[in-house]
Amino acid sequence: MNHKRNLIAMLMIGVAVSSAAQDVESVLRSMSRREKIAQIIVQAIDSKASEDEKAACDNLVREGLGGVIVMDDRLQDNIELINHMQSLAKVPMLVTIDGEWGASMRYSEYAYFPRAMQLGALSDKDMVYEVGAAIGKELKELKIFVDFAPVVDINNNPANPVINTRSFGQDREKVASFGSAMMRGMRDNGVYGSAKHFPGHGDTDVDSHKGLPVLNFDRRRLNETELYPFRKLIADGVEMVMVGHLAVPALDPTMTPASISRPIITDLLRKEMGFNGIIITDALEMKGLTRDHSDAPVAAYKAGADILLMPLDAKQTIDNLDAAFESGELDERDLDTKVRRVLGLKQRCSMLGKGYDPMVDTTTLAEKAVRPDSERLIQKISDMTMTVVCGSDKLPVKQRSGKKSLAYVSYNESSDDCAAFDRELSQFFTYDKFTIDPQRGVQGIDSVGKLIKGYKEVIVCFHCGQPVQRSGGAQKFAKVDHGQFEKIASWNKGRRVHAVLMGNPYELDKLPEYNWFTSFTVAYSDTRYNNVAAVRALATGKADGVLPVDAGGLEYGYNHFIEMRELHAILHPSSDISPYCNSFNRSQVRTRRDMASMDDMDIRSYLASTFGFQKNNNILYSTRSGSLSSGVGVPDEVQLYANGVKVDWSYVNGMKIKDIENLYVLKGNEAALYQASGGVVILQLKSAKKN
Repeated sequence: MNHKRNLIAMLMIGVAVSSAAQDVESVLRSMSRREKIAQIIVQAIDSKASEDEKAACDNLVREGLGGVIVMDDRLQDNIELINHMQSLAKVPMLVTIDGEWGASMRYSEYAYFPRAMQLGALSDKDMVYEVGAAIGKELKELKIFVDFAPVVDINNNPANPVINTRSFGQDREKVASFGSAMMRGMRDNGVYGSAKHFPGHGDTDVDSHKGLPVLNFDRRRLNETELYPFRKLIADGVEMVMVGHLAVPALDPTMTPASISRPIITDLLRKEMGFNGIIITDALEMKGLTRDHSDAPVAAYKAGADILLMPLDAKQTIDNLDAAFESGELDERDLDTKVRRVLGLKQRCSMLGKGYDPMVDTTTLAEKAVRPDSERLIQKISDMTMTVVCGSDKLPVKQRSGKKSLAYVSYNESSDDCAAFDRELSQFFTYDKFTIDPQRGVQGIDSVGKLIKGYKEVIVCFHCGQPVQRSGGAQKFAKVDHGQFEKIASWNKGRRVHAVLMGNPYELDKLPEYNWFTSFTVAYSDTRYNNVAAVRALATGKADGVLPVDAGGLEYGYNHFIEMRELHAILHPSSDISPYCNSFNRSQVRTRRDMASMDDMDIRSYLASTFGFQKNNNILYSTRSGSLSSGVGVPDEVQLYANGVKVDWSYVNGMKIKDIENLYVLKGNEAALYQASGGVVILQLKSAKKN
């Protein structure tokens, strides 16, 4: 009976697949050549465009335009424009968005999710999946089925002007893992992602919107770093890969931009890496391409791109490609292959069936944009990503008795989002508030400095201003003046001054006096969610975010809270789990008492050939001969973290020390750390200099 059911199910699946293929083929057969060409073009739309521009777009739709990409716009007006254009379409258009942090990147009516770099402060990719799922739900409700996200560029260049906070960070494993999680979260909710910007835009210092970046690394480095996340997402079934405008001489010695390079698109991405999905260009209007390549759309087509995104003149692009087919320069069979890929995606989005209605109900758009579930998720992630880089042992902030017990100093408060810090602070403390206008310079700081004399505890929040959330570029903050920052940091003498930076962690490199403060917390951006989260970290003493990049002399993965917990656990381990290490022979095991007697300097410098954890004399894990191995009796509540990412115990055996920057075991709020250097385990604080 079960066999019959399985056979029937398989037949039904086969019929469904066959029907889908027939839909694609029947639509393809119904198209003229110009309609096929138009089908591989995605054009930008804007309700604020002139009437002539809107008329030109209408004509493109009548020619068979394949898709549109929404730009910064008012939600109601934009969706009404899309509905109008869909009413003219013979085949429903694919609606797409550059929504790296959700619909809010283009529609201000939506709540903005954290940028990727703040997500990189998480240690668990499951939360990133939840972000992808939430973004997928809000986009699908608008019948936007493609999101040009995630960014899987590895931001290992702090001077990168265009990727920067759009990246999950500098670690290839985290970028690959988190990028895949976001992609899968969107896909599981009906929205398809696009890994970008192939072959990797992270280690550049030129904005491809303005010029042509050059990725000047050898093939080995590219394989190990830049290409690594793309391979991961391809293996995990990403639907699209977006190719960037950057020259990579190791892949194409002619210095042809990747987006129009056949060696990069066809030979590498399609053939060598085996990607069978849709290859789309980055916007073909960007100056990194158009400055030296007026024929970019045709060149991108020849290089192997399936979709041409935002050509400067879409009608001219159709004319030029049509002429190339007419002359025999191009083969229409290749065009059919590209159109099949586009139509196949539309079929998977259920857009080709007779019952599909492309129209979006516009009567309650504003109400639908307010999504309490999304806002709760954003707040949860904000709470989880606050990163304390010094002074965690001085937290939480204490409410002292008497007058002048606590002062709150707000630097550059310029929006209601900034004011959320003040509102949340009042839920925990009684305090006096003072404000600093950076335009007044040092004189204004000196004035406030005199007013806070006598206060025992001071909280300073450096508001950097909310970046332009709907911009595709790097996060643009109002910079904290270094001289003013140093002046405020000097207030720490004779009192406790806790500081919060509502900005990019890379700012720590420009503000080295951050460690003068009693405690210092990085809060990533000046959203109301982060303002609330920063206050909660100060008030509760709980902040689990890790640095997603090297910054301020601290290494990727750093968190002062975790460091202090690790040190506490080494000095005062829990009763059932104890660390051991031996430096001279395997019989010499340091007992809990021995460990407790070691001072901080010993911890930093103590060398061990074997280090591990034991429970009831059973080894949980240990290091021997430069690799990590697990023993018996590993309890479920004991978690293993390597390089800031949780590791399944089943994958522990044989893990090479040289591949691990830091590793710790966590049980409840207690942890212990070892760091590896040259195959030798060093017990130390993360902030200590490596031996």
